[in-house]
Amino acid sequence: MSDDLNACARELLEVMPLVMQDLRQTMRSHSAPDLRVPELRSMAFLRHFPGSNLTDLAEYIGVSLPSMSKLVDALAYRGFVERKPDPSDRRRVRLSLTEEGANVLSKAREAVKAKFATRLARLTATDITLVTTGMALLRELFTNTGAAPGAGEINQPASENAESIQA
Repeated sequence: MSDDLNACARELLEVMPLVMQDLRQTMRSHSAPDLRVPELRSMAFLRHFPGSNLTDLAEYIGVSLPSMSKLVDALAYRGFVERKPDPSDRRRVRLSLTEEGANVLSKAREAVKAKFATRLARLTATDITLVTTGMALLRELFTNTGAAPGAGEINQPASENAESIQA
């Protein structure tokens, strides 16, 4: 690997955790009380893929089915997620965000965008263009790569093709 590639990879490894930490802290502080990051990520997934099943969601979040079932139980109890029987298979359940869940997620996302915009306002117009171009390149590189779920990358659910998922 060339020195430029190594330097770029090192920068990604160092910057992404900082961005994700800021995102997580802001999401937590602007969402419903005691809503954890895996719950927020689950809600973001369901915003993009309404009607997904528990298996798809567990695979995306990277937890076991029993753990995901408990997480969904908690979200459903709070009125953020609803379960509906799958019309094609009575043993399966389809999951969707409720209006309240969508509002909670939207509020948290808006807070993150505002915080990021405040940080980005320190940059020059040229730097903002560079960051925007770089982010578009990263989106293209990491979209639908099949990488393991984790620090905000984009994945496809097991049962269907996906577009980008942003918490």
